Amino acid sequence: MVWKRRVLKAGSGSFLITLPKTWVNQSKIDVGMTLTMVSNRDGSLTIIPEGGGRLVEEVVKIDLSSQELKPQHVLLGSYLLGYNTIVIRSEEEFSTAEISEVRKIVRRLPGAEISEETSSQIEVRVLLDPEMITPEKLVRRQSTLAASMMSDCVKALIKMDRELAERVIERDEEVDRQYFILVRVIRSALRNPELPAKMGMDFLNLMDLRMLVKYVEDSADQCVQISREVAKMHGRVKRISLAGLSSIGETLSDMHTKAIGLFSVFDAGVMNEIMGKHAEVEEKLLSLEEKQDYRPYATSLVKVFNSLVKILENIKDIVELVSIKAF
Repeated sequence: MVWKRRVLKAGSGSFLITLPKTWVNQSKIDVGMTLTMVSNRDGSLTIIPEGGGRLVEEVVKIDLSSQELKPQHVLLGSYLLGYNTIVIRSEEEFSTAEISEVRKIVRRLPGAEISEETSSQIEVRVLLDPEMITPEKLVRRQSTLAASMMSDCVKALIKMDRELAERVIERDEEVDRQYFILVRVIRSALRNPELPAKMGMDFLNLMDLRMLVKYVEDSADQCVQISREVAKMHGRVKRISLAGLSSIGETLSDMHTKAIGLFSVFDAGVMNEIMGKHAEVEEKLLSLEEKQDYRPYATSLVKVFNSLVKILENIKDIVELVSIKAF
């Protein structure tokens, strides 16, 4: 709902506007209450009623008795939505496999722990304060891990190094952990108007950040895909002759790191450099792919090149996302 009000001037030099009656009733505003006002970077002003929009313990209780959902599915969704206490219950007992899956997911979710567990109810508490988290630091941590995965998965491919490929796959779990924290913090900030101001960000920044971390997370997944194909080929293929591919891993890693850096400090020169490199690497990948003899390991190499192209496109998407800063 949208309301418009004329600005009035008080005798003391302050300016006044009246509050819409409908909003006052809905928010249970009364005389003498304190309203918090947050100034946003876009020039707008957010008005928060006393006790509203603050970080209080939020509890979600989910009854699976009449739903075709598994406890592990609703657990992850509730965590990402920002709930601090998640209670999952059912009329029927949870299976051993379901409880095992819940425990596995809890171990992957930063700050989460099972506080109560019975045969038909599981309670998970999240001890994670969004106010103590700096999104930019999490992004840097996530992107640094992804950049190292890019260079290492290509090295593993060229050398047919299964151990290095497995280390790349293991690293993805930490990337996922950083991703889960970021999504949770961003969603909490969108529900709590005071939090973005404390972070020094606005809602548009948060939306851009949400897309950014998804691109990074997807690039890490592509590195995992490449590493899994290396593991499949290991033993069947001693070494793949991919002249020119050795430098692509390092190039992608460098492009990715610079693209992430644009989110904090925009530089048109760096943006143009990345886009120029994008065209070069894309052409090189297509040329290398056309020269391959796929007979012994056709499916694996097709997947590898598809993943490399996807990483390249994610880098381009990140650059395009932050290019608006040029204006």
